Amino acid sequence: MNILLAHGSSNASHTEQVEVLAAKVSELLGEEVRVAYLNDQLLPEGARVLPLFLGEGKHVREDIPSLIAASVDCELLPALTEQSDVIAQMAIDLITRDTRRINALFVLYRFSGFEKLATAMYEKMNVCSKHALASLHSEPSVPSLLQHWQAEALKQMSVQPLLLFKGASLVRLQSMMNDVDLEISQGPVLSEHEAFPQLIADCFKAKASEEKS
Repeated sequence: MNILLAHGSSNASHTEQVEVLAAKVSELLGEEVRVAYLNDQLLPEGARVLPLFLGEGKHVREDIPSLIAASVDCELLPALTEQSDVIAQMAIDLITRDTRRINALFVLYRFSGFEKLATAMYEKMNVCSKHALASLHSEPSVPSLLQHWQAEALKQMSVQPLLLFKGASLVRLQSMMNDVDLEISQGPVLSEHEAFPQLIADCFKAKASEEKS
């Protein structure tokens, strides 16, 4: 059995977004993909578990391995940190669909634990005219960079959240954007990229191929 392990959120749409992703991945794989959450006590017996986390914080290092150990015969697949280059390119694709001649701010949850994704973004985001990487919870922060660009008299900019799903973090980002006098367009969350379900399906396929060889 394949399991997508998500963080969970009080945002009502979070569960729906993860379920929609699971349904798309199920169709691509031709086999069932279920959803579990970090606060579940146990995972289904014999599950192959793919954590839907972009960083390597306490959840990935400690909480998820503990949940796997408490469950019966479950196998933990590599987290999405191993796909940072592909995910970074998806972020670039999302924000540059109309043009690369934009002022682009890419927003991480935080820098600590997200070093692989940050490195991948630094390598790719120079395709945009003006570009920077900020964080919701550490420095350089979103407000500080927005205020800096406002002081430079920029009129328009695009913000691309490096978030998997809509939820509390996206609401926080939107609140920060509302505090500055800039014309800002916001890109979609990463799971809305048309190739994202295939990326997840490929993670399961890679493990299945490894087991057969």
